[in-house]
Amino acid sequence: MGICCCKRSTSTALEKIPNSNKNIEKKMNENFKSKGENILEENKESKISLQDFQKLKVLGRGAFGKVVLVKFLQTNELFALKILKKKYIIKKKQIDHTKTERYVLEKLNHPFIVKLHFAFQDEKKLYFVTEFMQGGELFFHLLKNSKYKEKDVRFYMSEILLAIEYMHSQNLIYRDLKPENILIARDGHIKLTDFGLSKLLTEPSDKTYTICGTPEYLAPEIILEKGYDKTCDWFSFGVIMFEMFCGYHPYKHNQGKINKDLYSKPLRIPDYVPKFAKDLILKLTVTNPKKRIGYNGANEVKSHSFFSEVNFDKVINKKVKPPFIPKIKNETDLKYFDKEFTSEMVETYDNRMSLFNNNNVAFDGFSYALKESL
Repeated sequence: MGICCCKRSTSTALEKIPNSNKNIEKKMNENFKSKGENILEENKESKISLQDFQKLKVLGRGAFGKVVLVKFLQTNELFALKILKKKYIIKKKQIDHTKTERYVLEKLNHPFIVKLHFAFQDEKKLYFVTEFMQGGELFFHLLKNSKYKEKDVRFYMSEILLAIEYMHSQNLIYRDLKPENILIARDGHIKLTDFGLSKLLTEPSDKTYTICGTPEYLAPEIILEKGYDKTCDWFSFGVIMFEMFCGYHPYKHNQGKINKDLYSKPLRIPDYVPKFAKDLILKLTVTNPKKRIGYNGANEVKSHSFFSEVNFDKVINKKVKPPFIPKIKNETDLKYFDKEFTSEMVETYDNRMSLFNNNNVAFDGFSYALKESL
């Protein structure tokens, strides 16, 4: 379900037919539908639709649609509008993932996770309206900066850590932690985005078996089809930490084809990586998830020596100064987005605006409006 705002040719999303727990899926769908029906009634009154937004620029594009910078005409506030094509979602059997993302975005409320303001649909497309993160993707900055200083890595990993800890506390596995899904706000702080692959668990100890995600960031237990839990996110966390220190990715796969042999030995970490950072990366990328730091919860990771100088109370309240503040000229400055996308022509509106007709059965209950946005 990912839509990137800059290009990574080696990153390919994988998915295999899941051996899922039907009770979990049933619970999520019932919860989604019951909430959605109430929200649908609200939106009949608010009548939020595509015509309430002015399309400004294309920010990114993916297999199922694109992200566009829009202005909400009622308030003149800028948002990111994620547009998904229904026919591709149905064809690729991504309906459950789309419902999951919509449900998760409504459920989560955290300073380091993007906020959903609206969700609506027409006959052919689905729309997510979220915060506009003007600093772009962390991946964009990795391409520019190559290697980060220890204090800078510590800052970003601290905020990511708290976001993952919060998701896990909500019985959610992220399953798609990567630099493309870590956005930088205008104030320099990060927010996670794109929750189409997130998994809702019935119990904290539950396992799941779906093979999905981006090959370079997949934990070994996912690839080896042994079943996995929330610990898989800590492996991805370690891979990102390695990438920020070293300027390259530790696991090289050939065009999305996974080389399982890469995980048979500990990572080779360059000598210039600081001692405590190297130790944490090695513990995060242990092949056996039961021996991986984080298996017993986020406090294991927070207590590591690499984070000994971090006051997490200050971090959660954004009292730690970011190492980088985007240099923005104006509210529509898109210097931190790939020009390949921002130079695209923006499509004009069409007449497919019947929001509540019989063609929307597959996505019943999708609509949403955050009250303070109206």
